[in-house]
Amino acid sequence: MTKLPIPHGVARAAALFGGALLVAAACTEPAVSRIAAAPDPTLAAGLVLSDSAPSVGSSVEVYARVESAAPSVVGSFTARIRYDTTALRFLEEIAASDGGTRATNATAGLVRFAGAATSGMPGGHLGGYRFLVLRPQAVRTLQLVVDEIHTVARTDAATILHIVPSLTRAVP
Repeated sequence: MTKLPIPHGVARAAALFGGALLVAAACTEPAVSRIAAAPDPTLAAGLVLSDSAPSVGSSVEVYARVESAAPSVVGSFTARIRYDTTALRFLEEIAASDGGTRATNATAGLVRFAGAATSGMPGGHLGGYRFLVLRPQAVRTLQLVVDEIHTVARTDAATILHIVPSLTRAVP
């Protein structure tokens, strides 16, 4: 077997790399960043009700909202409210006069809605709807799903969005 000569530059690079590995292996102090990272802002989306225990035959207003330190950061969204058609019947959209543009498409068991506002959705209000209560505890069948959400800066806010079931409460 014949040995091929190793060029001087390659040998030197291998020696430096090996030395760097030895130094790295010799360090026992954990690498800890001294700079504290700011926590990511979060958006909490949920449903707010006009009555948390409406009686059969009455109507209940259901509002989809985003809460955060700056709820008007939401520039656009698409969302859905699912519900049991044996418990609730969709009656109508509740018009908002806050400058946001919204569109609603209601079918049995599903209300699809979308909205946009160049300066943000005022107060985090995404949409409002009125339902007829058909059976006791009907509001427990409501479920909010946010398909897309973007900030006024046009960045995807889905990574900082949390759907919060506990946000369901009576409107003050």
